[in-house]
Amino acid sequence: MNIANSKILALVAVLALAAGPLSAAPAAAAGKIDLNFGVGTQGGSQYPVTVAISQIIQKLPELSSITLQPGSSIGNVVRVQTGKSHIGISMSMSLAGGRAGDKPFKFKTSKVVNLFTLHPFSVVVIVPKDSPIKSLADFAGKKLNIAPKGYSVREVGETLLTMTGIKDKVTIGSLRITEAVEGLKDGHFDGILYAASERMAPFLNLAETRDIRLIQIDHAVLESYAKKYPSFYLGTWPGNKSVYKRLANTVETLAYPNVIVASTDLPDNVAYAIVKRVAENFDPVRQIEKSFAEFDVKNMARQVGSPFHPGAMKYYRERGWVK
Repeated sequence: MNIANSKILALVAVLALAAGPLSAAPAAAAGKIDLNFGVGTQGGSQYPVTVAISQIIQKLPELSSITLQPGSSIGNVVRVQTGKSHIGISMSMSLAGGRAGDKPFKFKTSKVVNLFTLHPFSVVVIVPKDSPIKSLADFAGKKLNIAPKGYSVREVGETLLTMTGIKDKVTIGSLRITEAVEGLKDGHFDGILYAASERMAPFLNLAETRDIRLIQIDHAVLESYAKKYPSFYLGTWPGNKSVYKRLANTVETLAYPNVIVASTDLPDNVAYAIVKRVAENFDPVRQIEKSFAEFDVKNMARQVGSPFHPGAMKYYRERGWVK
């Protein structure tokens, strides 16, 4: 992290952390919004990103104040739907799942739309370079660590194994990623399936000490998955292979990004102003999260299965990022 923790803490002190419905917020100046922002959980990767975004937009003339409300990807979608937050950080699959009313959502979050798309997490399968495993199907009879139950990538991984026809033939591990990497080093697992950011610290550390290789998941499976779940798209991982020193290759795989969601009740001019300010002043986000090093701001307009706020679309059309 290149921005000092003290700077984040100072910002948080200015942007009061408070729960509760929007109606409980102090009255805003005429024509201005007291913005409630559903941010990431403190200690998680989403939190400093959302704090940096808050820092970028805090002096917009359209805003009277910003309240940061820590929460989860699913929780932030619910907060925006129920009017407790104007905007929030989530994952594309949570946004799409909420709008469809899929479990664990108890109702459709039809008032929640995409404001802008952020960096993706890519579904990757890593094995030692000299492993005889060449495809996902080769994990039949092998040990593959995915993640603890309840993690979104666990569901994705199990679905991919089912689509490949081997789910019941694979011993699936449930360790968290740091412990899983150690298990791969020790030979306890034959591979790891995980959702990796562009610069994933455990994989960066693994590539410092081990020769590793990525498994290319069958393209027909990937295309079928992305067609069924449009909150995913196909991309290449890693975007910059040179940062993984002993990684042998890159692959095309499924990607699903963080998104900033917004209420359809957020005025168009406010949505437009937020998107414009973030797109044109993105460096603080790059500084605080290394996975944004190669992020092109035009990808803020990437479609991931949910509609954009009209105010955001106005800006994207002006930039020529969407037709």
